[in-house]
Amino acid sequence: MNSALLGNTQNQFVTAAYVHLDSESQELRYSAAGHPPMLLLRQGRLREIEENGLMLAVFDFAKYSNAAHRLEQGDRLLLYTDGIVEAMDASGKFFGQDSLSDLLRQTSRLPPSEAADRIIASVGQWSTSQDDDLTVLVCDYVGSGRG
Repeated sequence: MNSALLGNTQNQFVTAAYVHLDSESQELRYSAAGHPPMLLLRQGRLREIEENGLMLAVFDFAKYSNAAHRLEQGDRLLLYTDGIVEAMDASGKFFGQDSLSDLLRQTSRLPPSEAADRIIASVGQWSTSQDDDLTVLVCDYVGSGRG
């Protein structure tokens, strides 16, 4: 991906995250390029999943790796863009990672689509103006279906 984007982004850079969920092996593989860490909520405990390389479309020598993590039934995953945590209020204070983590915990009993809507709405209420995109993806792992 980095090679394909080099020289083709009008001097812009790209951040990206890649997640592969394998329900049979109960494993997720995660890799990122200059992207905020994925959040994993498991039984009320929050963990940052981070396997980050350099942003895309800037360096021809950039290398990327991925990390594997076991999934457990009931895990909730959150992917988001930096516009979420970097949204600012009138005093210039960022919404921040702690506020996002608290919201993920508070919305843990909501369906994923409602949790995502609540996160976007909370950031919208926090921010006086929005200059960056606000993107969230909430995914629940319900198990492999194997006995």
